[in-house]
Amino acid sequence: MFSSGKSAQPWLTRAKQALWQALSLWLLTWLSVCLPYSVDFGRLAPPLWLPAGFCLAQVMLRGWSCWPGLLLGLCLGQAWLLPQHMVLAVGMAAGQTVAALLAGQFLRVHSGQEPPFHRLSGVLLFLWCGVLANTLLANLPAYLLVTPSLLPSAGSPWPWLFSRWLGEVNGILTLTPALLFLSHASYRKQQLNPAGWLETALLSLSTLSLALVEFIWADFRHGVAASLWPLFLIALMWVAFRCRLALAYCLHAAVVVLAFVGVLLHNGAAYQDPGLSGIATAGMLLLVQSLGLLVFGALVAERRHAEDWLRRSNQTLEAKVAERTRQLAQSEARLKLMADASPFPLVMSHLDGGTLIYANAQAESLFQCQLNDTGRRVQDFYIDQEARKQVSRLLHGEGAVRDHEVRLHDAHGRQFWALISCSLVHSDQSLYVISGINDISERKRLEHSLHEANDALRQHVAEIESMHVGLREQVRRDPLTGLFNRRYLDEILPRLLAHMLALNGTVAVMMVDADHFKRINDNHGHPCGDAVLAALGAFLRDRFRSGDVVCRYGGEEFCVLMPGMALDVASEKAEQLCADVRQLPIQALGQRLHITLSIGLSVCPLHGEDPASLIQAADAALYQAKAQGRDRVCLAGSSQPALF
Repeated sequence: MFSSGKSAQPWLTRAKQALWQALSLWLLTWLSVCLPYSVDFGRLAPPLWLPAGFCLAQVMLRGWSCWPGLLLGLCLGQAWLLPQHMVLAVGMAAGQTVAALLAGQFLRVHSGQEPPFHRLSGVLLFLWCGVLANTLLANLPAYLLVTPSLLPSAGSPWPWLFSRWLGEVNGILTLTPALLFLSHASYRKQQLNPAGWLETALLSLSTLSLALVEFIWADFRHGVAASLWPLFLIALMWVAFRCRLALAYCLHAAVVVLAFVGVLLHNGAAYQDPGLSGIATAGMLLLVQSLGLLVFGALVAERRHAEDWLRRSNQTLEAKVAERTRQLAQSEARLKLMADASPFPLVMSHLDGGTLIYANAQAESLFQCQLNDTGRRVQDFYIDQEARKQVSRLLHGEGAVRDHEVRLHDAHGRQFWALISCSLVHSDQSLYVISGINDISERKRLEHSLHEANDALRQHVAEIESMHVGLREQVRRDPLTGLFNRRYLDEILPRLLAHMLALNGTVAVMMVDADHFKRINDNHGHPCGDAVLAALGAFLRDRFRSGDVVCRYGGEEFCVLMPGMALDVASEKAEQLCADVRQLPIQALGQRLHITLSIGLSVCPLHGEDPASLIQAADAALYQAKAQGRDRVCLAGSSQPALF
């Protein structure tokens, strides 16, 4: 709250501070004793014990470090008051020091950065801890150490303790607030007074003048004048309300001092009689005035704090509103500048109803009409209203539309394709749509031309692919018989062998040759021979499975690949083929001819696992069949025909 009590000051500076505090306490003790006191208790119970207020203020200002000066000053003061009872004097001084240290340090920790008089909670904490607990603890050693013989009148010590306690309470309430306010740096900088300097001066002078007249100069011990004391509380409350709170506490301390001075002079409204009643009356009135000022001052301080906080909040809010308004104006100007300078058309409309509220120059140029402030609607430019409803549904559902193609028309009826992108925005509890429009009519025309070109190209590619398939078939086929040629055989045989070997299968290879075919060419001519070969090729194609490969190997030789066929089955197939051809009449250029076949047979993997081995084995078997008289089947690796 205040400056730290554990500073790095030199010991000499601390000693000077302790001596100053001790001297101040001795002077305050002397002043308290100079005031009138009860004739019953003498110096043991001054009605205004100012050292109690000074001690509490010093602890709250400086912390624990001030204990040497407080203890020394209180010991000197009590020794001066009770020179014959040093034990009692030192005990009472120690009790007052300890009580002030505990109460002041507690308030110092819990009061924050200001004196505890600006909040009602702080005032209550000050009254309970700084006043009540402090004075009760300070008077405990006096209660334990004092003896009835020290009291002027024998009997119960309670009246004396009450009078002493009331004096310490009045001393704290009179002096502590004023010292704290005068020592607080932020108070000296405070400029929140509703009243001006002239009003402050008049109120202060009026209060002091009334106190001088009431308590010093005039004899107001009787009649209506004795009831004027509450006017000071009203005046002090007015000062607290209109001026600074510290000034009210200072004026309160001055009024209290003047009241007791008047009692000392046996004059004024505070003086009643030379006995205990007048002093007690002054003390109780002081207590009531102090408590009223504390509570009212806290309420006023809270109200001023709230008003100041509200004023600063309003100023901050106004500054933020002004800044926000300026930013919005700048943002609106920038947005309008950007929209006007945009290279593509932009429009803004209501979501419900579609009324246009803004369009840039590019949009007006696109639609060939004035769009701003004309009451036109978005749907007026749609050719298909269902497309408009679809865009509205997308905006309601997703809040935005991206690159949506629609057909629009301008004010003169020209139809065009447009690519629109829309965003939904909220403003003033209304829904608006910002739309960007791009005329894509030229692009659509180019797309249509491109589609037509693509269709023509696809048709041309299909024709080329068809021709390519035909050419590929021509390359793979024998033009005379329509069977596969030797090139295809060389291409397919390695793949077929690899596949069947991977599956642990077999591949039968049959080499077929037409017997004495040269005689047909010599006797009937080559065209007749070609016709015989064509008929033989058709016959072979029909006699084998769809998975078998029938090829014209060259001249009158044919080669047949039969995947998955065992040797015995292939042998039976070859014998049956020879028998069928032997009985086959062939019509060739009006000639009815008969031919026979010589067949060589090999099987993978029995006779080899590569194409060259299998073809060579089958070809060797074919030559064996020819050598043995033709019209028969020979197996590879055997000198005998397959069947006799």
